[in-house]
Amino acid sequence: MLDTLKKEIKKDDIENLSYYYYYRGLTTKDKVALIGYADTALSLFSKPKTQQEFPNAYINALLLKSQVYLSFNRESEALEYYLIIKSLVNENLNPIDYAAYTTKIAEIYGLQHRYRQAAAYYLESFNVLNQSKNWGANNIVYLKQSSLNSAGYYYEKANVLDSAQLLYKRGLSYLDEEKSHHNITQTQLNQSKIVFLDNLGGVLAKKGQFEEALAKLEEAVAINAYSEERSKSTTYLKLANVYTHFKNYPKANIALNKADSLITQYYTDDYNLKPRLNKAKSEFFFAQNKFKEGSEFLKRYIQQTDSLNNASNDLAKMDLNSKFEAVRVKRDLKLLAELNEHKTMYLIFSGIFIVMLIPIILLAHKNAKQSKKNERQTARYSRQLEKAMKKLEEKNKDYAKMMKIMAHDLKNPISGMVVIANLLLMEENFNDDEKEMLQLIVTSGENSVEMIDQLLTSGLAVENEVLHKEKVDIRQLLRQCTELLNYKANDKNQRVSFVSHGNAEIMASREKIWRVFNNLIVNSIKFSPEGTIIKIVLEKLGSAVRIAIADQGIGIAEKDKEKIFEMFTEAKRPGTAGEQPFGIGLSISKQIIENHNGKIWLKDNPGGGTIFYVELPI
Repeated sequence: MLDTLKKEIKKDDIENLSYYYYYRGLTTKDKVALIGYADTALSLFSKPKTQQEFPNAYINALLLKSQVYLSFNRESEALEYYLIIKSLVNENLNPIDYAAYTTKIAEIYGLQHRYRQAAAYYLESFNVLNQSKNWGANNIVYLKQSSLNSAGYYYEKANVLDSAQLLYKRGLSYLDEEKSHHNITQTQLNQSKIVFLDNLGGVLAKKGQFEEALAKLEEAVAINAYSEERSKSTTYLKLANVYTHFKNYPKANIALNKADSLITQYYTDDYNLKPRLNKAKSEFFFAQNKFKEGSEFLKRYIQQTDSLNNASNDLAKMDLNSKFEAVRVKRDLKLLAELNEHKTMYLIFSGIFIVMLIPIILLAHKNAKQSKKNERQTARYSRQLEKAMKKLEEKNKDYAKMMKIMAHDLKNPISGMVVIANLLLMEENFNDDEKEMLQLIVTSGENSVEMIDQLLTSGLAVENEVLHKEKVDIRQLLRQCTELLNYKANDKNQRVSFVSHGNAEIMASREKIWRVFNNLIVNSIKFSPEGTIIKIVLEKLGSAVRIAIADQGIGIAEKDKEKIFEMFTEAKRPGTAGEQPFGIGLSISKQIIENHNGKIWLKDNPGGGTIFYVELPI
């Protein structure tokens, strides 16, 4: 449905485009695609003016980017985006965005097993939404009942059962109140009541109030809400335990079978419900003195819970408040950096390059001079040279790491300069010459940030990075890449066309192979005139796949074809719309392809332009 709606959105409709990428990112299970949607959503807000014009859409883009880092267990980077969101949201002016922010923090506390803190953040979300009088009820009913239920759930996890019981009852009362005001339908009421009755019944059972628990749980399963039948899986598990308590084993067995069926049908990837099912079955058999069957299910439960505890161990160790404070201090320090410090960094950056070149030149000169003096010592000098080059290579890696750190630290100050220059451009007390100078600062800064981004993603071509390969459906990856970049092509009235003559799975790093095709297609867009077609063709060739990216652009001169894959090559030209070239994208792509035992080359397109070929083993 989202992809159908995308066709109706105009390319200059920033708000609706950002919401499309936000929801498309939330609904994908592909981490590489998630990265693409998040980056595309954020790219819509590269200018401060756009961020100010569409603040809610911008916050959603930041939330999606934070979700990328959480999916890769990089919580520190996610917290940086939460800090930006916190500076943008106001609980009185935009309560829904503030509630979204607080629930994200609550989710992290929940993953850390800090249940009281998680419950407190969910209650804060509910209170902010509850005090809001300027939003239509239909917009926040779901958010409010979800916050109440989540707060109760985490109090239950913290064994604060009275508070959990109170919140579940409050949730049921809230639903009835909203139904009386005609803010929710009967179907919505039934779906939500199942969840609250399920949780309330579970708490009553934990408190030993089994008669009341049985009544609530049987009321939940009796509700006719077929579309939410899957949510009754936990209800049947709790019913089985209550029936077992009353020694009503036939009904307990029926409830367990129903829970097993629902979990198998709807929750094949859920690693929380399966241990609960095994625990319930073990208790069912132990209650009947069937120790052999009970022990088998208990063993499965212990193995599954051990795996879950190990998986969340690192996250549980993280001090969220300390991380938040560290991120805040780091951002404040960067904002306080002065322009002179930026210049000093540029000088150091240049000096390191010069220092790296001097020992190479001196060593080469020394070895050449010594080899002429005595040919009989050639072998000995050769060994000495080899040792020296190894040491030099190690030093070169150290220098490159230092440069990478400095490039990373340069990015934020330069971005700050661009933001300040943009803000000054919005002022009206500058003459035309001054505005032209400010615009030059903005353009130069944006180009510098883009080049630094490419340097950081290249790894500076010195580290022997270990590739983490997995099975990749190359046709699906190319289709996703084509879909994302068609939006960029639309800016030049171009179209990216994908044709598949076969398919195969390759062993590769999804992220790096994605980067290669992203570079190649973006280059084709950059160096092709308006109204042209970029064609991507996939072919299966026995034990390999070949991908061709053909454009109708300005082509590559014969003298530059040998240099085009060199790092910082001089064989570069501006794009057809004046786009800035950096001369490192193809070098990065060649390195990635060769690390995958593949090859990349180019030919002239008979119809004008260039065809890049990539061949990868299956």
